[in-house]
Amino acid sequence: MTNSINAIYTEELYSIAAQPTVILTKPWAEVQPTEREQLSKILTALKLSLERVTVLHQPKLDLAALIIKPERVIYFGPLPAGLTHYEYIETQGVALVASEDLDQLLTNDIARKKLWAALKQLFSL
Repeated sequence: MTNSINAIYTEELYSIAAQPTVILTKPWAEVQPTEREQLSKILTALKLSLERVTVLHQPKLDLAALIIKPERVIYFGPLPAGLTHYEYIETQGVALVASEDLDQLLTNDIARKKLWAALKQLFSL
């Protein structure tokens, strides 16, 4: 009897990366059309769309509560102590950029520019 190794499966296996996650502090049904449009513009600038991200609702940011850990998170809302808006950080194995609520971004050009700078770092643009 000869020792030979036979491959049963010859297909290559692929690892599909988790989609970026957007966390909002209010349910999607309560997000106003102008806020949805703002989010869509942000995602388009990142070469993404609403269909290519996971949108979650959390009353306050809690990465530990996420069942599936995304690689990248964009959070819109008030921050827990110790975190800063518009800063790229890595915490609990997740890369995160936090911003003010979408409705506040609508009228704040400076905040949008800071957010864009942080998002370029998050998505390596």
